[in-house]
Amino acid sequence: MTSSDTVTPPAAGRLSTGELAVTRHLLVHGPATRGDLSDLLRVSPASMSRLARSLVSDGIVAENAEPVPGVGRPRQILSVVPGARHVVGCKLTATRAYGVVCDMLGDVSATAETALPAPDAGGTVPVAATVRALAQLVGRLARRVPSVDGVGVSLGGVIAGRAVVREGTFLGWRDVDLAGPLRQRTGLPVVVTNDVTALAREQLWFGAGRTHATFGVITVGAGLGFGVVREGVVVEQLIDNGHLLAHAPLDGRGPRCGLGHRGCVAAYLNRDDIERRAAMAFDEVVRRAGDGDRAATAVIDGAARALGHLAATFAGALQTTHIVLAGEDIAAVAASPAMAEAVADRLRPGPRETQRCSLDITVAPLTFSDWAQGAAVAGIQAVLGAA
Repeated sequence: MTSSDTVTPPAAGRLSTGELAVTRHLLVHGPATRGDLSDLLRVSPASMSRLARSLVSDGIVAENAEPVPGVGRPRQILSVVPGARHVVGCKLTATRAYGVVCDMLGDVSATAETALPAPDAGGTVPVAATVRALAQLVGRLARRVPSVDGVGVSLGGVIAGRAVVREGTFLGWRDVDLAGPLRQRTGLPVVVTNDVTALAREQLWFGAGRTHATFGVITVGAGLGFGVVREGVVVEQLIDNGHLLAHAPLDGRGPRCGLGHRGCVAAYLNRDDIERRAAMAFDEVVRRAGDGDRAATAVIDGAARALGHLAATFAGALQTTHIVLAGEDIAAVAASPAMAEAVADRLRPGPRETQRCSLDITVAPLTFSDWAQGAAVAGIQAVLGAA
């Protein structure tokens, strides 16, 4: 890095298992007393006192008297100090890097973006130049906070060891060590993750995970993405990167996807397939559907039905009652009544069935800064020592 890109190195290391459990609970569920934490985490009062003292000493947690006075001695409440850690999160697309810097609560302090180098003749974005661009982006964002403790990078593709890009879908990368060179240039811990997996991590601590231990994430945009959280643990890498779900057949007489499957989920939901079939940009399809154009409405309704069936199938496979729908294109598709109708039809019980199933679907439209925030939360979790 150049002198202008230098980042203040992290001041502290990862938390112990007990410290992490306390910190995570306070982050996810809010302030609590030592006694409540002792009961909830099944830790002895003496151990809880030691953990609290250590976290307070390190500046990660603060302990203050209960703001509303009660009878007798006021209770002491533990809460996370948001500024105790800061992490830069970066989301890579085919052409740009979008960055944010977040505190412990995942709240964004600043945003920035930069262009990535143009791909070479073989369609591969140069790695060394990308690392330089990312290091400069980290340096710009680091100047907005007192110090930075780590970097999280997310992108579409297959990631190994939270460091190596085995398959970078939009960058043309194969077996690229991204974490190592970026760590050398910034002097900071770096974690690399699939972009939907990063969103699943963000949802685990600050979204659906607050009420559901198992849930699925589906993203709709430049492609279809899938994230899985099982019993409070994020599945870091799917066996097929979601291919089987994306190409599940819906209608043998339907349109073909880019791989030649007729009437599969991707044929109805992939932006490229929609644009090729409609012969116009996706945003124009949405605009025309809003104006009442019947052909455009049919395209959006077809995508919505496919999404409804996909959400129901994913929920059934995971045996969860909660699915998060996210992405740049999700708002227009999920707003169609056709999605809710498809889900309701799938949930309808048979005449002799007594068990009723419900499905809670959260819709979360995303900007690229939101994707970068997911990368930052993945970085926060790694800095703290969460798996």
